[in-house]
Amino acid sequence: MKRLLMVGATAAVAAAFAAPVLACGDGWIGKNLVATAKVKAALRVAYLEAHPGAQVGAPAAGRTYYGTWDGVGYAVATFGRYPTVFRTDRRGVWHVRRETHGGICVDVVPSDLLAHHWWLEPYDARCYVEP
Repeated sequence: MKRLLMVGATAAVAAAFAAPVLACGDGWIGKNLVATAKVKAALRVAYLEAHPGAQVGAPAAGRTYYGTWDGVGYAVATFGRYPTVFRTDRRGVWHVRRETHGGICVDVVPSDLLAHHWWLEPYDARCYVEP
């Protein structure tokens, strides 16, 4: 019986130390990705769907941010004066999520992408701006 208790205690201690290791990588993970010509073209299509009659070309050079967070695509691209926020739906199709006046806020894009993957500059406690 004593040996059974000792094995059980050893297993409990081992599980306690293994839990953080097993949890590593679990949860919500953001990734910065390269906005290819195909991605930029899809963002343009989504922008034009949200702005019928608009006449825009490709997003402004150097002002497109693209990544995923928990498998959902997010992008910020500038077609006019201010950045527009995009998000993919369940089928991977891009849609305009929010028009901005420069600030991109954490209620629209996960803060992990904004601060740690796209390195945007904090504007206030909730919003970021392009550098």
